[in-house]
Amino acid sequence: MAKVMKWGETVKVLLDVGFVSDQFELDSDSISSELDGDYVLDGATDFVDITEYVTSVNINRGRATQLDAFNAGNCSIVADDKASGRQFDPLNTDSDWYQGSLGIAPKRQVRVFGGSAGTAAMFSGYLFDMNIDYAEPQLSSAAITAVDALAQISQTTLVGFTPSSELTSARVNTILNRSEVAWSTALRSIATGQATCGTVAYEDATNALAALQAVQFAEDGRLFANRSGLLEFDPRVSVSFGTAVASLGGTAVGAIPILSLSNLYGAETVVNRASVQISGGTVSSIANGTASQAEYGIKNFSLTDIPLATQAAGSALAENLVGRFSEPVVKFNEATVLVNMLTAAQQEQIAALEIGDILTVTRVFESGAPLTVTQDVVVESIQHRLSPARHEVNIGLGQVQLLTPFILDTSKLDAANVALT
Repeated sequence: MAKVMKWGETVKVLLDVGFVSDQFELDSDSISSELDGDYVLDGATDFVDITEYVTSVNINRGRATQLDAFNAGNCSIVADDKASGRQFDPLNTDSDWYQGSLGIAPKRQVRVFGGSAGTAAMFSGYLFDMNIDYAEPQLSSAAITAVDALAQISQTTLVGFTPSSELTSARVNTILNRSEVAWSTALRSIATGQATCGTVAYEDATNALAALQAVQFAEDGRLFANRSGLLEFDPRVSVSFGTAVASLGGTAVGAIPILSLSNLYGAETVVNRASVQISGGTVSSIANGTASQAEYGIKNFSLTDIPLATQAAGSALAENLVGRFSEPVVKFNEATVLVNMLTAAQQEQIAALEIGDILTVTRVFESGAPLTVTQDVVVESIQHRLSPARHEVNIGLGQVQLLTPFILDTSKLDAANVALT
């Protein structure tokens, strides 16, 4: 059953055991409990609720910086196997989840929910590994590792083919539609891209995830597995026209309190020389921020084999990167929130937080000037650390410039925060 934690949050951990788990069985010796419980005539789900046995959950999703590809997300769960009656143990043929073999197997789905009602998805992925650790006297625990859609796709290689010239979003779908990938359309959320990919052939045995990540770089967008398990592709401009979904820190009504906050400022944030080599090209397009180079030295960032259609598109991408990152920016780069401190509404906001969401973050100081600093930032990574005593969330943050769509006869042509969508 879902569990209400001592701070009021409801947590639920579900595990696919490979067969219908809630079916009413005629002549069962537990018929009274089944009739009064959650069982239905034909059964409805392959998932069992293992929350009561779970002792910890750790979730990691996202990327380290805005110049990186997204890593495969993972979720680590520890469960008390002894308390479950050795239900998790593949050696226990008496387990309710054993039908010729243990139903818990690689690629079975794993889902974790949180928030005030236990309905906000925090992770949805696939079982990768489960180990049973035995300790005396007669103790045992199950260590479960799950991974997300990116990890699943990374295990697939492409058969060589030559695609048509198409938008980046179409190229993502083209790769996912390949018979050797066959990623369900129900498990995608692909927004229309801005850049165009070319017709250069993909070689045999090209890793499917690597091919998709190259499209992400071509778009300068995002490609990740979201908290509900969908493979999501966002174009480069989507976040610029967004609005904040929550406020962290400060004294505003409803603002989520911050346990800790850090900022990043230095040469590691600077890119003042970008080179982009498009697929099939022999010469890289290079953009230089000469003023930045004179001030901070040359800080290079290179992309190779990027599937853009033209050299001009490669040049535009290089210029865009230098334009965004040629000057060091003091930005909040990580915030930690303790869910134990939050109201029910705030718990719901944190549990539902997604990569690409915009946040308004405020830090109030006791001295110096200004005494209050507020920044708009975008979520680049999310880590949940959940135990019976606390739920701590680390949120990796990136820089963003929010723009207002240009409105004819209303917007000013020279306004710095207005742009065409």
